[in-house]
Amino acid sequence: MKFIKKISAGVLLSFGFMFVFAAAVEILTYEQKQTPQEQQESVDGIIGGLAFGLPAIAYGGWLVWGMRQQHQKLLSDRLQSTFYRLVEENSGTISVLSFAKQAEISGEEARQYLDAKAKEFNATFDINPQGGVYYHFHV
Repeated sequence: MKFIKKISAGVLLSFGFMFVFAAAVEILTYEQKQTPQEQQESVDGIIGGLAFGLPAIAYGGWLVWGMRQQHQKLLSDRLQSTFYRLVEENSGTISVLSFAKQAEISGEEARQYLDAKAKEFNATFDINPQGGVYYHFHV
C-alpha cells in the first residue's frame, strides 16, 4: 500500500507540474499571439493547464504529507518503545550508544532524544572516564 501511495504521489506531482508548466508557458507567450484564434487557444491552454495541474499537485502533495506524518508517528512510537524497554532492562541507566544502537538512529539523534527525556523525567547523567554519557532515570 505504501509503495502504491509513493508511485501515485510521484505520478500526480509529475503530471501536475507538467500541466502547470504548460500553463506558465502559455501565459509567458500570450503577448506573442497575433490572431484572436491563437489568443483564445492560449487562454484555453492556460485554463486547462491550471484546471488539471493544480488539483493533481494538491492531491499528490497531500499524499506525500500523509506518508510523512505516518513515518514520523512510526519513528516516534519505535523510539518510545525502545526507550522504555532499555529503561526497564537496565534499571534506569541508558547510554547514548546503546540507545542509538537499539533504536537504529545516529548518535546525535539519540543524544537529543535522551536529553529531551531527561528533562521530561528529571533524570541525571554521568560521563565515564572514556567519555561515554550515561543517563540515570529514576524507575
